[in-house]
Amino acid sequence: MKMNCTVILVGTELLNGATLDTNSIYMAEELNKYGITMNYKLTVGDNLEKILEALKFADMTSDLVIVSGGLGATDDDLTKRAISSYLNKELIVEETELEELKRKVREGGYIFWDKSVKEVEKPVGAISISNDVGMAPAFYIDKFAVFPGVPRELYNMFPKFLKIYSAEKNINVDEIYIKDLIVLGIPESELEERVKEYFVYPNIEYEFLVKDYGILIRLQSSLSNKNTVEKITEKIYNSIGDYIIGEDSDRVETKLISKLKEKGYTLSVAESCSGGLLSAKIVGIFGVSKIFKEGVVTYSNEAKMKRLKVNEETLNSFGAVSEEIAIEMVRGLETDTGISITGIAGPDGGSIEKPVGLVYVGIRVKDKIKVIKFKFNGERNRIREKAALHSMFELSKLLEEEE
Repeated sequence: MKMNCTVILVGTELLNGATLDTNSIYMAEELNKYGITMNYKLTVGDNLEKILEALKFADMTSDLVIVSGGLGATDDDLTKRAISSYLNKELIVEETELEELKRKVREGGYIFWDKSVKEVEKPVGAISISNDVGMAPAFYIDKFAVFPGVPRELYNMFPKFLKIYSAEKNINVDEIYIKDLIVLGIPESELEERVKEYFVYPNIEYEFLVKDYGILIRLQSSLSNKNTVEKITEKIYNSIGDYIIGEDSDRVETKLISKLKEKGYTLSVAESCSGGLLSAKIVGIFGVSKIFKEGVVTYSNEAKMKRLKVNEETLNSFGAVSEEIAIEMVRGLETDTGISITGIAGPDGGSIEKPVGLVYVGIRVKDKIKVIKFKFNGERNRIREKAALHSMFELSKLLEEEE
């Protein structure tokens, strides 16, 4: 049975830009696992009338309504009042849940105020979902599932709710098949042109999702169509295999470290504009200490000369952001393999000859050195992120050339 939902995000801070919405992205990913399509996403401020309007629209258009935010104890937390009014159900407090809240407040070293009781109010007949990492529990009643807006609390309770809901609606998650291909190094527009001819099979949903770890091509269908999905996947590999860094939960850093371990190679990195971001991604992998020897941030020319033995004459002749410096930086690393990054992340410092977003990545495997020139778009941190990801991808490709 195909089901759909509407997500309502409550909070004025989401409308005025003070807070970035990440909850709906997380929920969409989790809902996909159960074959539940998000038809609409509504964002409303802390206004009772607006929340009621959103509830009415969602109720009329969706099988399931998910609300996030506005469950706290302050005066502008109005979600429970809105749900109570819309369903015409009184808000109640269960004594066991109140005592649990008081215990959490006491153990957290906080003060229990009279209005703190709002944290455990819920409409008559609602099922509570325990909050293991915060105060206010979520609740589920009729077709409405209501959660706090704090991300870590949502992440704790949302999977619990989906298990309850899937059992109630007889949704068998094992009958849903999802294949994700993670792509890097090709623009989204070109990617779509290269693979859209394969997106013609009925009963298979396709989408492109831009993630911070690459572009994700998602194919989703029922388990009975698994063979068809796999055939499409094979065709995509034949078309753009050089840009596919992995599948499903694969990430470029995990694949790279795994490959280095297989070969018994050590790794060091030298960073300038990425400022340690590459090293952070590498050391985030369990067991990396066996092969990762050093990550140095040589931001200044003096640091490049002192730590990596970069030649002052090369700096004077070509500048810090150049192919020549990328070569000397990676050559200064004393391990089997190395990565160097030098570039202009902006927003200042660019010129006509060397614009913001220009990055040189040096990669080395034993005595073989290669430099790749990139021109990344986006704001400063996005450029740094792309530089780190692409540098690991390029080293992975150079390692494959050995095989």
